[in-house]
Amino acid sequence: MKISQAMIVKNEEKNIGKALGCVKGVAFEQIVVDTGSTDDTVRIAEEAGATVYRFKWIDDFAAAKNFAIDKCKGDWIVFLDADEYFEDASNLCEVISKAEEKKEYVIASKLLNLNDEGKVIGTITQPRVFKNHVGIKYEGKIHEHLKNDQPTDIYDATDELIIYHTGYSETVYNEKNKDKLYKTMLEKAIAENPGDSDLYGYLGDIYAKNKKYAKAEELYFKSIKYMDDKVTEESERRGDTLRHLLMILGEDKKRTGDILKIYNYARAILPHDADFSCVVADHYYRFKKYKKAADYYKEAIDIYDKYGSFQRSDHVEAYFPKICSKMLDSYYQEKEYTKVVEESGYCIGKQKYNAEYLGYLMSAFKALRQNGNVELKTQDEIKIINDLYDLGTIKDKAFVFVNSYKTDDKEVFEHVISLCSAAELEAFKQQLL
Repeated sequence: MKISQAMIVKNEEKNIGKALGCVKGVAFEQIVVDTGSTDDTVRIAEEAGATVYRFKWIDDFAAAKNFAIDKCKGDWIVFLDADEYFEDASNLCEVISKAEEKKEYVIASKLLNLNDEGKVIGTITQPRVFKNHVGIKYEGKIHEHLKNDQPTDIYDATDELIIYHTGYSETVYNEKNKDKLYKTMLEKAIAENPGDSDLYGYLGDIYAKNKKYAKAEELYFKSIKYMDDKVTEESERRGDTLRHLLMILGEDKKRTGDILKIYNYARAILPHDADFSCVVADHYYRFKKYKKAADYYKEAIDIYDKYGSFQRSDHVEAYFPKICSKMLDSYYQEKEYTKVVEESGYCIGKQKYNAEYLGYLMSAFKALRQNGNVELKTQDEIKIINDLYDLGTIKDKAFVFVNSYKTDDKEVFEHVISLCSAAELEAFKQQLL
């Protein structure tokens, strides 16, 4: 199996070395198509062993990428942007072999957007690997996407391949003045295709990013006007438009009615996307309508659990721990302590060492005891703790010890102490200092 790496670039001297290096040991050739660099991009690429071609920029990303594809000789193509790199590409051949066996000729990976501090600010599903010589090409002058004339199944490698993307960090984005370029291209494309829903959505994103929310809202509603209302499992651009519009509306306490109309439409056409329920929950949570918030957070988590995040639910995937915390807080604010106990157990099952989740569990039991609850008693709490944590191990014992102390849960604290040796107790106490 031969793998070609391809990319189109312009003035990427800061990034291209890493983008090429991450696949260096796997790809048999690296194709770089330069669209007019004035810095050291070409020199760095050539010194790294890449073959560089020039392509005159014609305001068409798909044309440039398809030019690169035509230069590739490999059986499969890895197409990265210069500001993207694999976390680890050592398993790439293995992943491709699995896709080949299933006759799935496009491979989608998880892509993590990073900010200036290197922290993840968003998670999406992106097809970056595909079979060569079977007619798969890019389509769209801007926000281009892969297309094949024949139906092509997509292999889900989101748990196997992770790509980091630095291009949306504020510093890089402003340096490249991407908004100006994309805005000009989108406006031109809309003039040529005034009924294209996706184009209005992409343009709305630019206005929203620059906090021009009224204009963004106008464009999102125009996108909905032309939006295809067929029901699909994958959300793609429609999901982004509907989610971003809900986020804008969600900031206004008086627009709950509008929010629910968009939510109902979004759930009708994209029933497997958990993001819409989550954004509605955020709206209610923001304005302290905790009962409604809890119900919608629970709905979002249930949808996410059932259908996953492959080509949908990007927001829930990126912020899942925070969403769980807000659901628990919403139930706690409503004094639904039994629900807190139930759902905190679920949350701990997803992220065992999240101190906030354990804190909600213990605080709920404290509240139940103070309220004279007779159904859930101290022994029930200890049983749940024992089910969730292995108190025979030092790590779990220390975690529960520290958090029961911080939560002032005397019952669990004393239970853990009864399981500790003198040396363990001394070590755990040092963590409290």
